[in-house]
Amino acid sequence: MADDSYLISLKEAIKQHLSLFETNLSSIRSGKVNPAIIENISVECYGTRSPLKSLANIILQPPNILIVEPWDTNIINDISHALETSSLNITPQKTQNSLKLIFPALTQERRAELIKLVNTEKEKVRIEIKQERENVVKNIEKDFKGKILSEDQKFYLLKEVQKVIDEANKSIDEMTNKKESELKSV
Repeated sequence: MADDSYLISLKEAIKQHLSLFETNLSSIRSGKVNPAIIENISVECYGTRSPLKSLANIILQPPNILIVEPWDTNIINDISHALETSSLNITPQKTQNSLKLIFPALTQERRAELIKLVNTEKEKVRIEIKQERENVVKNIEKDFKGKILSEDQKFYLLKEVQKVIDEANKSIDEMTNKKESELKSV
């Protein structure tokens, strides 16, 4: 019926925001230690910033230890510095060729802080998606006033845009609830 390029671009933008949101949530430590909580930490080495996962192996030793083995042992201090200055509040133990990260059990206070962080991330992604919606609605209105779209097309597109936004908000709520239950359960 109408030109769906508005919806395609909106869906693509939302997909990127949701993917980043999911990555941000995975980097927030829940009760279980997981390599994902450190793999995207940015490390300054070789004159550039790189994610940790591109510089080292990250090995899980259950239940609460991660071993970081850099492929180049010359950057072990750079990786250690990045981990120490991250939001994890953890100090790596250096060995000759690796770093050992021992994660203590989460306290109730720390769990509450992490839940607040999850909700902060949730609000950020909702704002970003709302801005994407406003941009698309503005373009639809502009094209309607420029007689590119008919009134029927305009209302159809606005209704479809709202469906896409509702679906994105539902996904955000599901991801947030899952992360909160992980934080509360262990």
